[in-house]
Amino acid sequence: MCIIAIKPAGVKLPAMETLENCWHNNNDGAGFMYATGGTVHIEKGFMTLKDFKTALKRLKKSVDIVNTPVVFHFRITTHGETSPGNTHPFPVTEKLPLLQMTKNKASLAVAHNGVISITPSKKGISDTMEYIINQLAPLYQLKKDFYRHEAGKKLVYNFIKSKMVFLDGAGRIETIGDF
Repeated sequence: MCIIAIKPAGVKLPAMETLENCWHNNNDGAGFMYATGGTVHIEKGFMTLKDFKTALKRLKKSVDIVNTPVVFHFRITTHGETSPGNTHPFPVTEKLPLLQMTKNKASLAVAHNGVISITPSKKGISDTMEYIINQLAPLYQLKKDFYRHEAGKKLVYNFIKSKMVFLDGAGRIETIGDF
């Protein structure tokens, strides 16, 4: 299973040793998302520990890291290719090219840990990407804050039966599943 590490605003980053341990146990790529200025910033596609650490060092210089919520994801490939575009996190959108971008901005983004019983419609994409395109994006279009309500979380969990974390532009972190 993938590893998700959540760092709320007001909390220090996990120790580098912890993040390195996450990488060494799940080294099919990594990424992170953080909220600042009313936007979720996504940086992903780090296929080496060195690239991940370089990006994290750059992030520490550009934002108040203690007071910025950050969600990290370390991938183990289950569906789709092992590629930068398939690493997490993802914006909540129905547009595949936006899901595959390694640097992106969104009003809502998500990372997933687990396997979703869904067959990807395109070769090489992951189950999470397929789920975002066909389930989360329409749900988000219908109700922008679905992920903040117990009923919305239940709808998601009933399908994925695993863990998911959402981060919105206001810096709110919402989890689904047993964290």
